[in-house]
Amino acid sequence: MRTYIILCDFLSPYSWHSETSKSENFLSATPIIVPITMAGERLKTYVRGLDQRIGGGIPEKHLVLVAGRAGTMKSSLAYSIMHNAAKTDARRGIYVTLEQSRESLVEHMTNLGMDPKSIKGNGGIIVVDLARLRKETQEKEGQAPSDWTQAIITIVNNYKLKFGCNLFVLDSLAALYSIHEFKNPRNDIFLFFDKIRELGMTTLLISETFEADKLYFGQYGVEDFLADGIFHIDLEKDGRNVNLFLSVVKMRTTVHDRSYFPLIVEKGGFEIVTS
Repeated sequence: MRTYIILCDFLSPYSWHSETSKSENFLSATPIIVPITMAGERLKTYVRGLDQRIGGGIPEKHLVLVAGRAGTMKSSLAYSIMHNAAKTDARRGIYVTLEQSRESLVEHMTNLGMDPKSIKGNGGIIVVDLARLRKETQEKEGQAPSDWTQAIITIVNNYKLKFGCNLFVLDSLAALYSIHEFKNPRNDIFLFFDKIRELGMTTLLISETFEADKLYFGQYGVEDFLADGIFHIDLEKDGRNVNLFLSVVKMRTTVHDRSYFPLIVEKGGFEIVTS
């Protein structure tokens, strides 16, 4: 079967709040793909040296934070997991970007050796460019969704139902917080995470950390408790060099090492140094 790599800008405004017939009409214009078969109970990260340390991968349907300061390649790691799952295990994923444009994201990932066109067979990635939507709604008063969290859930659910997707990346929580007010963060983020879990997808949420000396991995300090897992990428300066280190801080239902391992970025993938 032919593989479709679907690079979508955004869904139409009338699909923001509910799954209407108009939203279905929009989706029907995209090629239909037969749903894939689930590949086991865990999602492999394909980070060399990591999967065997977390029981084979991320437990299916877990919600995991990929946390770190700016420049720690959080988006690249999350995309790499989705890309390799599509390429190797014929999985289908939805990557929602709220800041980086679709074109910029694809160009960056291609330069890292993760060209979407290299995915063959039944796997595929849908890139939903909500960054463009943010820019356009800023120029037109009254056009932005009244509830960005529900807009994201609706968009992801529409694509999940249409194409049988089971992986979801949101890039990023910090961007979402800048456009959507969480009046009661602990309760509102709990409800948002709960809606994501109801999608029944394995989810990676990009989370920005701001204070290196404090071990919390979300802006409001509640994301740590609500997530099922946390990948933390840290920076360490060594002379004129800046090195990356990866730790699995948390992973429910998994016995794992919390040590920080050097993280190496190679063409087309990542590797941790364990010895």
